[in-house]
Parts: sequence; C-alpha cells; structure tokens
Amino acid sequence: MLVMMLRHKPSEDTLDRLQSPGIGADKKQLGLGWGLLSYFCSITLLITLTPFRFHWPASIPFLWAGGWFDAVCNVLLFLPLGFFYRLTRKTPQGAGSMQVFGLGLCLSATIEITQLFLPGRYASPTDVLTNGFGGWLGSWLCDRAQRLLNRQWMGRLALELPLMNIVYLLVPLIWLNGLAAGGDWSRSRLAWLLGLCGSVVLAGVYQNGMKPAGRLQPGVLALVAAGWFLLSSVPAFLESASTPLYGSGLAGLSVCLLVALPAFSHSSQRRFEIPVLKRVWPLYAAYLLLLSLWPVPSNYLAWRGAWGLVELADEPGVIPILRLTEHFAAFTLLGYMVAESHGRREVSQTTSIVWSCFWCGLAAALLEAGRGFHPSHAASLAQGLLSFTGSVYGAVIYWLQLSSVRRLLGRPRGRDILSGSAQPLQ
Repeated sequence: MLVMMLRHKPSEDTLDRLQSPGIGADKKQLGLGWGLLSYFCSITLLITLTPFRFHWPASIPFLWAGGWFDAVCNVLLFLPLGFFYRLTRKTPQGAGSMQVFGLGLCLSATIEITQLFLPGRYASPTDVLTNGFGGWLGSWLCDRAQRLLNRQWMGRLALELPLMNIVYLLVPLIWLNGLAAGGDWSRSRLAWLLGLCGSVVLAGVYQNGMKPAGRLQPGVLALVAAGWFLLSSVPAFLESASTPLYGSGLAGLSVCLLVALPAFSHSSQRRFEIPVLKRVWPLYAAYLLLLSLWPVPSNYLAWRGAWGLVELADEPGVIPILRLTEHFAAFTLLGYMVAESHGRREVSQTTSIVWSCFWCGLAAALLEAGRGFHPSHAASLAQGLLSFTGSVYGAVIYWLQLSSVRRLLGRPRGRDILSGSAQPLQ
C-alpha cells in the first residue's frame, strides 16, 4: 500500500546511477545490511536466551514438536535474519538460498543446545527445521525484492528519505507491542501512540513531496495509513480485533486531519524533516514513558534497584521476554530519530553519534530511575545498558543508511541533500 502512496520520482541522473551495474558490487554498500543483520541477531538472542542464567542440567529436556503457533513464530523469528544476511552477500540472486538455509540450521541448532543449560527450556528438532526454513524464506523474499527494486521503486518506497525509515521501523515495534500485551488490552493500546507517530511522518512526507505533484488524494493517503497500521498489528488479532481496528481508524483519521491543518501545509523550506520530527517527539516520549512505567501506579514506593534483570525469573515466561525485546526495539527507534535530528542540522557524523549517545543514555537512565519507585518494577542497570545499546544500534543504522544512499546517488560525503545541502532530489 505504501507503493500507491510514494509515487514521487527521483531525478533522471539519480535513476541512471541506480541502474548502474557497479552499484551492487561496491563492498561499502553492504554496511547497512551488516548493521541490520547484527541488530536482528541481537533481538533473536534476547528472545531465545534471556535471562542468560546458565546452569548444568540434571537431565536433557527434549521435545520432538511444539504446536503450530510455535512453528509460525520460529519461521518469523529467522525470516529477517535470512533477509538481511542475503543483503550482505554479492552472489547472484537465488544462488545463496540453500547456504542461508544451512546457516539457519546451524545457528538454530547452536541456540537449541545452549537452551539446554537454561532452566525451563528444552531442545526441539522441529524448532531447528522451522528456523532454517524461516532463514531460507527471508533469503527468497530478499531476492524477490531486489528484482522489483528498479528505478521506479526506489522513488515509490522513498528509500532516499531516511525520514521514511521511521515508518518502516515502527512496524516491528507495533508487532512486538501486540505480542507483548499478554491479554492486557489497555497496554496494547500503547500502539495507538506509535500509529500517531507514523501518521505524522506520512502526513509530513505527503505535504512536502506527494501533494505538490498531485499524485495522491488525501482520502487514499488515509486508507494507506490505516492499512499500514492494520498490517503492523496482525499479532494483536490473536487476542482481540478491537484494538487494531480502532487503531487503524485512528491512524487514517489523524492523517486526514494533519493534512488539512494549516500547520502542515507545504512549505518552501528545504529541510522539512526537522519540523516533522518535532511533532513526533511528544508522542514518542509519551509512549516511552508509559512503556517503562506500565501499569501506571496509583502510588509509588521507596526506590529499589539491582544490577541484573531482576524481573526475569529463572524460568521466565514468553511475555516478560517479549516486553524486554519491545523495550530494546523502542530505544533502537529512539536512537535512529535522535541521530536523524542531529544529522539534519549539518553536524558531523562523529558529533551526531556522540550527542545521540548522550541523549539516549540520559533517557535510559531517567526511565530506569523512575522504574525504581514503581511498586511492580525495580531499576535495573542491565536493562538500562540494554536500552542504551539499542539506541546506539539505531544511530548506527541511520548513518549506515545515509552512507549507502549517498553512494547510490553518487554524491560526496560532504554537504548534500541528506545532510543539509542546497541540492535537493528532484
């Protein structure tokens, strides 16, 4: 559905460069793929090996096969790993699918063996096979995407606009929110704040790119926003359809209102990303605060803190692990947005990363300090460091994408459209 919306065209010079056969051969362009691959590997290890409290087992727990839900989750877990690993390879399309399948089997087998040393975990050959299939499926989808990624799709997907990556990074975060709700419908509504963040970005990109070209009507844009949120909320349908349906309606309605507001009218200013980000910050800050302090208490207790992940028992359930993963993903997006905010102000890459680490580290410290007074939580140094690590990943992903797009467009590392030049894309 995003393809229907983003129909602005890059310049002819840009298109010629995108079709150049030498683009895919540049090894430096693989940096973004490696950055995203390492990020999803970290997410996978968090989900499968948390709380990292290993003990020598008295017996070897073994299960031949789990339920169908476990099989689907195993496929989805390794799908992004296969996709991004394929991006790091320069072999012809389709040539590395079996290699990815074999690597998925090896990685999954290693995780399964490691889980034998975690109390309450077990090994399953079905998990190994479904993980390997997920890696192969991700590789196949990557090949299909690369075939479609021609001169038209580069502009339609707005891949030259790092701002649009906020919309794409919101998808796994909304997905995790639905999985981590655990029957708490009020908590699942935190995804509505994420939907509003995406609507603000879509409205800003539309007003400053699509509307002047007259290629999309506001009503269609509202349907696109509603469909985007609905697809991102698929896991929430496993418990109830009301939250994702209301959220999609809210996303569509908010886009219409934002487009109609005079404050969002098209401006001649070249740097429209910073005003858009300023509108996103209050919404995302509210989401982070509620996520850290949920459920919102009626009273607070004396401050408590610990070094480790005290809220994960020796035999943690799936929901606490998913909530920890959602926290990590939320700070990854925070790091990306902070890095983009500094990158748009024409500062150097080093300065941007330093400021991103400072602000994200401060946010993680303040939120953990607040959790120390919560009656159901405790401040955790390990979780604070985990949040900070996620924000660093987000900042690195931003700069890797920035460098990749610069090389695709054949532009120097100096002042350009992506960091503040006077030569915008046509």
